[in-house]
Amino acid sequence: MPKKQLKESAKLIVIAIAALLSLGTVVFTALEGWSLLDSFYFVAMTATTVGYGDLVPTHALSKIITVFYSLTIVPIILYGFSVLAKYEVERVYRKISGIERQQEEQEEEIEKTERKIRDQKRILKDQEDELAKQERQIKKQTEINKEQGEELEGHQKKIKKQEKEIREHDEELEVVEDVVEKTLAKGKK
Repeated sequence: MPKKQLKESAKLIVIAIAALLSLGTVVFTALEGWSLLDSFYFVAMTATTVGYGDLVPTHALSKIITVFYSLTIVPIILYGFSVLAKYEVERVYRKISGIERQQEEQEEEIEKTERKIRDQKRILKDQEDELAKQERQIKKQTEINKEQGEELEGHQKKIKKQEKEIREHDEELEVVEDVVEKTLAKGKK
């Protein structure tokens, strides 16, 4: 039963119970001569099936009305309690459903977050692998640069040695040229 219908049923039952209690109070006040309070008390005890027995109808008509009154109001009270119970059960069910829905949403959010974390871990691992690969390449390039630097030093030493040899040859050549010039100059004289 939808919430709106339950509310409407509850309103009608409350109105019916109030009307029957009021009508019974007026009837028993008139028939038995009880005060309004005593009549209301008797009607309420009869309606709830408590019946303490401290007030008892004394007239035949009052007794007949009490029987029909009991057969009328007791089922209405029971039905009212069942409607209220159903309303309460549905309210609790809706609340539980809401909590379950929230829990499912939270679980979905947790799963999304866990997927994001797994993706981020995978990306981080890929980046770490790439970084390690680049570090290996840098180390390899550093070794190559070192080897090339050593080769360059060797070539520079050879060049210096060759430059020294060239200077020595130039000096020897100058000496030879001087000797040749002097010899030529002596020969011309």
